[in-house]
Amino acid sequence: MVIVIMGGRCCGKSTLANAICEKVHADVYTNRAYLQMDDDETEAKVRFMSMLDLAQTTEDYVIYLINDPALTELLPPCSLRVLCKTTLKNVKKRFEAQLGEKLTPPVAAMLEKQYRSFDGCAHAMALDPTSGDTSLLAAEVLDEAQLLVNCFRAGKEAAP
Repeated sequence: MVIVIMGGRCCGKSTLANAICEKVHADVYTNRAYLQMDDDETEAKVRFMSMLDLAQTTEDYVIYLINDPALTELLPPCSLRVLCKTTLKNVKKRFEAQLGEKLTPPVAAMLEKQYRSFDGCAHAMALDPTSGDTSLLAAEVLDEAQLLVNCFRAGKEAAP
């Protein structure tokens, strides 16, 4: 099962992934981690895409965290796409906490620009992992992933 958790910086992607990993074992990849699969970037992408394609038909969990909409081109068709989104104010607050200092105007502008970058991306679920019980959100995601895998398998079995 492939679960894609996507969104801009500091929207709770890692928080949600960690909550899922507390419930099931999952291999977790982030952004361009595929570059470790080969020295050649094109070959690395091909290997990563093949690995994701195979994973969508197994009981094993693969979680792919992305903060760049361009990386959605690597996703297999039956992956569960979860969009993480919180308020821009919350994003800035969380980013400040990560930095340990006040945001500079250029950093704030970068966060504002990135904030809506995933709005046009297809997704099955939209969640705010920064508010509420992430354990419940993780259970929701896992239930949805199981439904998707069951539909994928039923489609394969029904195909001639």
